[in-house]
Amino acid sequence: MTVTEIILIGFALAMDAFALTIANCATYGKTLNPKKEWSMPIVFAVFQFAMPVAGYYIGSLFAEYIGTVSKFITAAIFFALSLKIIIDNLKKARENENAENDKSAKEQGSKIPEFSFLVLIIQAVATSIDALVIGITFAVDLEFSVFAAAAIIGAVTFAVVAAALMFGKYLDKLFGKYAEWLGAVILLALAIKNLIEGIVA
Repeated sequence: MTVTEIILIGFALAMDAFALTIANCATYGKTLNPKKEWSMPIVFAVFQFAMPVAGYYIGSLFAEYIGTVSKFITAAIFFALSLKIIIDNLKKARENENAENDKSAKEQGSKIPEFSFLVLIIQAVATSIDALVIGITFAVDLEFSVFAAAAIIGAVTFAVVAAALMFGKYLDKLFGKYAEWLGAVILLALAIKNLIEGIVA
């Protein structure tokens, strides 16, 4: 994988964190302070850095066995992650539709939810599972240091989440419900690229 591909992967992986940050601002807005707000890009970025490194060392245990079919394995993983995002988004759309129907009932007498560090950690773990899987592909298809690749993914995540914080209400109007779909498209494109490279190699 090249630096350009790692950057694209970073954007794809950051889309969940992007959407969650906008959702956090909307849901917990009244209980957020600057410290809590900026903990989001930091924590999301740390997990998006750590998980690919962990995946890399897990994948390294099997690298010698899968080296000859690495492109096909990478393509399969990207396809699977893209499909996972699509399925998750369809589920969320259905849940949001049901939530809208019950919104007025829930708003009456509801108390303001509190944003906590525990909530953020749970979100960071959930959004970085895909990064762990991506790290496994690094063991067989990476042209430079895994720490450099993970640092790029972490930096991209930090920038994307920081943008969501600073321009949240505008980004929500532009990309809100499409952000995670963009991640699926990027991963699908990378899957097709790796599949073609595996076939013609």
